[in-house]
Amino acid sequence: DKISLRQQLGWPQNQLLVLLVGGGEGMGPLEKTAEAIAAANLPITLVIVAGRNTALKEQLEARTWPMKTLIYGFVHQMPDFMRAADILVTKAGPSTITEALNAGLPMILYSRLPGQEDGNVDYVISEGVGIWAPKTSYIVSALRAWIAPPRQLELAAEACCQAARPAAAREIAGLIASQLGIEK
Repeated sequence: DKISLRQQLGWPQNQLLVLLVGGGEGMGPLEKTAEAIAAANLPITLVIVAGRNTALKEQLEARTWPMKTLIYGFVHQMPDFMRAADILVTKAGPSTITEALNAGLPMILYSRLPGQEDGNVDYVISEGVGIWAPKTSYIVSALRAWIAPPRQLELAAEACCQAARPAAAREIAGLIASQLGIEK
């Protein structure tokens, strides 16, 4: 459960936890987004995953943060991070969205690849599992709206659980196998 995962990770258990990621390469406006979240003086713990972007990780670690802020490089335990977090702030990558849905983690999407990821943004919004916030001020507004009162955040988390398809890969493999005449 969330509390035991936070204990294992050494994360605070009594505060809302916002996970900020930019994919394995630490791309996108992570630093600018982290700065805006920090400047908003929200009652949160911020976890930033800079991925393989070691220069960004070092820049973030060199800062003084006004709230509890945990900074990581590339991590292999992203599913645990997502299950331990309360809100995900990320780009609209399909794998990240899928992982977040399976973790029951509402998301705020800050960027997308035009054309390729437009449908991902539409899906997240239409399913009620997240918010499109392409500017840092929108991200901060979305966080404020979800923090107090937290009912909208709870509804988004419930929607994530309803939209999740944790067995999708197995279902697809089964469909392919049946089309090829292979028995399970």
